[in-house]
Amino acid sequence: MVHSDEQAQAGGAHMAAREDDIAFRIIDLLLAHGLSTAPLHYAVAHAHLDGSHPAISAAIDAQRTQGKPFDACFMAELYEEHLAAEAIRHACGVGSDVARLLDGLLDQLQQADAGSSNFKASLDENIGRLDPAGSSQHLKTVAQRLLEAALKASESNDVLKQNLEVADQEARQLRSELARHRRETLTDPLTGLLNRRGMELEMARVFADEADGQSAMLVLDIDHFKHVNDTYGHAVGDVVIRKVAQAVRQLIPEGAVPVRYGGEEFAVLLPPCSPEQACGVAEKIRRSIEKLRLVRRHDKLAIAQFTLSVGVAMRALGDDLEGLFQRADQALYRAKSGGRNQVMLAA
Repeated sequence: MVHSDEQAQAGGAHMAAREDDIAFRIIDLLLAHGLSTAPLHYAVAHAHLDGSHPAISAAIDAQRTQGKPFDACFMAELYEEHLAAEAIRHACGVGSDVARLLDGLLDQLQQADAGSSNFKASLDENIGRLDPAGSSQHLKTVAQRLLEAALKASESNDVLKQNLEVADQEARQLRSELARHRRETLTDPLTGLLNRRGMELEMARVFADEADGQSAMLVLDIDHFKHVNDTYGHAVGDVVIRKVAQAVRQLIPEGAVPVRYGGEEFAVLLPPCSPEQACGVAEKIRRSIEKLRLVRRHDKLAIAQFTLSVGVAMRALGDDLEGLFQRADQALYRAKSGGRNQVMLAA
């Protein structure tokens, strides 16, 4: 008969062997498609091969069946759609718990500091009121010992203050690290704009705060972007995406929320405005891109003109964020179908 501890050891060894097997399969999969073993790629491949995320496996199988590229962009989309939310919840949960713990610790230390200081001040005051002529030697001795005890407490309090300062510095650093991690999780590294996950969180927050306002949604798409990539390469394609992001950031009003939610797709939630103002912002962005001329640096090749199509939708009574986005996206589809390089306002 196998004892329980032996069974546990055997189970642990089996799990370790399985993880080693998955690790080798992950590396084989990534190398076979020319992908690096970056943490994002590894996480998606692991979720696929260990069977824990059927949706990821289904998307990968569909990509292979359709003969579409199995590249870094595809892996990033899978991570954002299926894994990023879990990472954000974990980071935010840990951050909140640690912040509450540190806040409680600091409060307690500060209270202890104040209590010790008050104790010494009270003793000083009362001992000063003693009448040396009328007090017995015993009372004086007791009073002196109490004063010495208070002085020792004050010395300990100095150490407490130093520890408090160190704890406060560590708390600030930890909060800064958590904030940086959250920004990285919600931000598109190529453009610095919010990514799809950031769009869901930040736009939802702004949308809720403007419950009575007539905000607007812009959905923008680079026309014939695949042709740009196929003709000039992905490096030029990345430059084009960054230029569009730069124009969007520079031309939208304060309080707007800009997002890159797909490869060549962008969205902007505008603060309350009129339809004319919303279309005016969209038109400024479109004209800015239409006038842009790029030259490839290494061979001075002039890049052909590229353009934007934009769909605009105004928030209606009872609209939720998804409904507003869908109407703007439908307006974008009409702009594309109508010849591209134009702004279309949703009904």
